[in-house]
Amino acid sequence: MKIFSALSICALLFVIISCNKNVLDYGDVEKLGSDQALLKINYVSAYANNRSVAFKINDVRVSNVVTWRTPFPGGGYNTGGGSGPDFMAVNPGTVKLSVIVPFKKDNGLDSLELYSTNLQLVAGKNYVAHIADTTSSTKTFLTEENFVRPDTSYCRYRFVNLIPNVAAVDLYYGTSATDQTKDTLLAGNISYLNISNEIKLKSAQSKTWKIRTAGAAITSATILASYTSTSLFLNQRVYTAFACGYNGKTANAQKPYLSFFLIR
Repeated sequence: MKIFSALSICALLFVIISCNKNVLDYGDVEKLGSDQALLKINYVSAYANNRSVAFKINDVRVSNVVTWRTPFPGGGYNTGGGSGPDFMAVNPGTVKLSVIVPFKKDNGLDSLELYSTNLQLVAGKNYVAHIADTTSSTKTFLTEENFVRPDTSYCRYRFVNLIPNVAAVDLYYGTSATDQTKDTLLAGNISYLNISNEIKLKSAQSKTWKIRTAGAAITSATILASYTSTSLFLNQRVYTAFACGYNGKTANAQKPYLSFFLIR
């Protein structure tokens, strides 16, 4: 009887210890409430020196240091950062959004405030703040996002034009960057700081996405930027495609790009 009791106690202790090893401590967790809004920042201010910046919400720093073409939080495809569909929870109402340059040795303080604007956010809604252009011409385009996933075997997109020196662009996809014969127009004549209607496409494809100035001939010479990734056709995902940079620039920090990030 004593042997059985000892074995039982040892077995119980082993189970407790084993279970404790599999417990993950996530620290303090705050559940998202219906009285909050969700926000992602899409920073595409194309400074020639590609300066490192951080973001503040209501004068409180909320980000790590990033460079241009880095949606925060979440990253994307043909961008900096990862590729998750993350958003920040923020209190609704008038929200101050700031872009700051930290000191060379980042000590959490601001060296310079590059840009600041006020956003009007509504509780229970989801937003992306697209920040484009530079210096005194910097502007924010706020879009409201739909988290509902498309039907199975489909993925859904909207396209934003954030190229300041092009009046409007067309979004295509085709079989490759070199073959234009099968290019399909997905969104036409999207002006600067505007977003297309929803585009629903079959998932599990491999296509090359392309942007051209609105109305340009469908040739290789008219492509401003292109991008190919099978990750852009995952089942029931929701994406934002965006064009950024400056038409005519060739340096990596300012040339046109076609990039994507996940909404869901």
